[in-house]
Amino acid sequence: MVHKLVDVYRQYGLVAGLFYGIDRVLQRLSSRLRLYAYQIMVQPITGKPLLPERFARRIELREIRRGDPEVALMPARPDIKEARFAQNAVCLGAYRDGRLIGYLWFCHGQYEEDEARCTYVVTPKGEAIFDYDLYILPEHRVGFAFAGIWHGANEYLRKRGIRYTFSRYTRFNLASRRAHERLGGRPVASALFLHLGPIQLMAATLWPFLHLSLSRSQRVTLQLRPSEHPCKT
Repeated sequence: MVHKLVDVYRQYGLVAGLFYGIDRVLQRLSSRLRLYAYQIMVQPITGKPLLPERFARRIELREIRRGDPEVALMPARPDIKEARFAQNAVCLGAYRDGRLIGYLWFCHGQYEEDEARCTYVVTPKGEAIFDYDLYILPEHRVGFAFAGIWHGANEYLRKRGIRYTFSRYTRFNLASRRAHERLGGRPVASALFLHLGPIQLMAATLWPFLHLSLSRSQRVTLQLRPSEHPCKT
């Protein structure tokens, strides 16, 4: 047990390691108990290519729409995928030699979180989106698929006047954070969501800072700005 605790501390640090330990204990007690520890990043949409031309031209990006056969390849639950299309989310698929290698979802204006009961509102209006669930099919995870998806998404968004993209990741997903940082991303907010059955308690570095939800119909709204500076935790 001591060795496990030391490994968790080395991997995540003291605070994130503590959150990780609490979440693991809660999950063992009940599937209705969770602690979600999020950081929210903003990434600028740049005019510079993110991938050398010889690699970029091998990747084709196009929208995946409701009913397309590629939707069935996505590991998310059917109700989650349907909820995303229902809130007018866009799914960009990346293809190499005509085969899907990965995809990225994003929303304009706001995003209804599907883990915690939270709505993220992005600003500046019309110049920012919220991206999520960047997924690379297992057989394509060795190589430049991640950079290829972001290169194509960057071009797609830049041509549509988007200057910023926000995303959230768990404090335990260090690979995601490092990948976003390499592309110019930086943290702008932190949020904790404690789930005790139908009760949700949120603590965040953004207004309203603290929020208590007593039923599954109650959601908290967090407004995201590119200039926010989160508290260090």
